[in-house]
Formats: sequence, C-alpha cells, structure tokens
Amino acid sequence: MRASFLMSGVATGLRRNVSMTVALVLSTAISLAFLGGAFLIGKEINKFKTLYEDKINVSIFLCSNISVGQPGSPCKAKVTQAQTDAIGAQLANDPLVKSYSYISEAQAQSRGKQLLGDKLVNEAGAGVFPASYTVKLKDLKKGYAPLAVEYAKAAGVDGVQNQDDSLKTMLNLFDSAKWGARVVALIVGICAIIQMANTIQVAAAQRRNETGIMRLVGASRLMTQLPFIIEAMIAALAGGLIALLFDWAGKRFILDGVFGEQVSRGVLPPLDGNDIIVAGGVGMIAGIVLAALTAWGTLRLAVRL
Repeated sequence: MRASFLMSGVATGLRRNVSMTVALVLSTAISLAFLGGAFLIGKEINKFKTLYEDKINVSIFLCSNISVGQPGSPCKAKVTQAQTDAIGAQLANDPLVKSYSYISEAQAQSRGKQLLGDKLVNEAGAGVFPASYTVKLKDLKKGYAPLAVEYAKAAGVDGVQNQDDSLKTMLNLFDSAKWGARVVALIVGICAIIQMANTIQVAAAQRRNETGIMRLVGASRLMTQLPFIIEAMIAALAGGLIALLFDWAGKRFILDGVFGEQVSRGVLPPLDGNDIIVAGGVGMIAGIVLAALTAWGTLRLAVRL
C-alpha cells in the first residue's frame, strides 16, 4: 500500500469524525497534562530534598514577650542573658551536639523579612520571631528525642523544634498534590481510552465498505487497521503537544507566579525548561503508545476488521 494512499485515508477519517477527534484530543491533553504535572511535582520534591537535606537542624526557641502567658507555653518571663548564656554553655559540652549558633531576636526578625517580606513582618510586630539556638546534631534521628526532652526543661526555653518536621509537612503536601494529579490523570486517561475506542468503532463502521474492498483486493488485516491506528496516534500526539503547553502554563503561573517570591529567594527550587520538556515528552510518548495499543486492541476485539 502506497504511503500517499494510506495518509489520504487517515486524513479522510479525521475529517469525517472531526467533533469526536477534537473531544479525543482534549481528553487526552487533560490526562497527559495531569500526568506531566505529577512528574513535575515529583521533580520539585527531589530538588526540595536536595536543597534542604544538609540544612536540617534543631531549633531551641527562647522565651519572648509574646510567648509569656500563651496557652501551652512554659514561659513565665522573657529569657534573661544569664539563662541564654547557660543554655549556650550546656550546648557547648553536650555530646549530642555537632555545632550550634545563637540567633538574636533582631537577626530572627531580619530573616523573617527575607522570607515573608517587610510588610507582613512589620504588621506582626516585634517578638514574633524569638531568639533561638540553631543546633546541628551528630545524629538527627537518634539525638533529637533526648535533646528535646533535656532542653525543653531548661529555664528560658519556650520549645524545641526539629526542622525536619516542618520539611516533612511541606513534603507531605507536595506528595498529596502529586498523588492527586496521578489519580486525576488515571481517571481522565480511562475516559480518553473509552472515547478512543468508541471513536474507532464509529469510524470503522462508517468505512466498513472501504475496508471490505481493500480485503477483497488482497490487503492484509494490518493494512486495513493501520489508518485507524495512525489516526489514534495523531490524536494522542496533538493531545501531548497541548498537554506540554498546559504544563508550561502551570509552571509559569503557579510556581513562578503564585510562589514566585519564594522561588526568587531560594526557599523553593525552580523548575527549568528541560524539566517541562522531559515531563511533556514522557507523557506524549506514553500517550502515543497507549493510543496505538488501544486502537489495535479495539480493532482486533470489538470491530474485527
């Protein structure tokens, strides 16, 4: 069979069922967009872990004016300089501690402005970011629990926090978004497969006379099926290209837009164009392969051309 004849049949088939083809392209695009989104979220999680894995410390927060009298707070008064020095001396001789540093209220306030912006921190007022000791443990997993128990009882200490807990919370949110995108991609993908099978069955019924004549003149079953398979693959390719645009828009308007300030300050790692291309490319290839298999299976089992 000549290639020109084959492709003319493909073009004719796409024109005959243009509305169903458009619906198939859009449903495939949505499914692949969510699949690419799940890939990008996973990439962001990996970059996030790499960015912070060497920065996980334990924070010993000292009593401030705001923490005094707060429900659940052990603070009876603001920490004194003597209490601050005593905690520092205790950390210096603690076998669990690898290194430590002191952060004053002024320094904490300045860091808060870098992360959240001047306006929000100024409105919150002084004392919202208390003085603290940042402690790096020799073994974070084994050393955190005994250190937390020991220093939580020290005079002038408001609380002990493992920054790994905060990072785990953020990572759990990322993981939830990733699995949510995967579930939506699966559901929409199933809908796209059903729509693809229905479209192929309708197209095959419309062209049954043509395929019958082709079989009579000696065309093999594969040759009669090939135009329908190519049509499905073209629809998946178009859907993959649209999904690539969706993924780029998601990065542009969500990560670079909504979280643009955090990305620019290095709090969140950025995603680049290569990440978008890889995510879109993987989804596009998967969509084309799935479309070919769905078309072939439909023609073999449901239509029997």
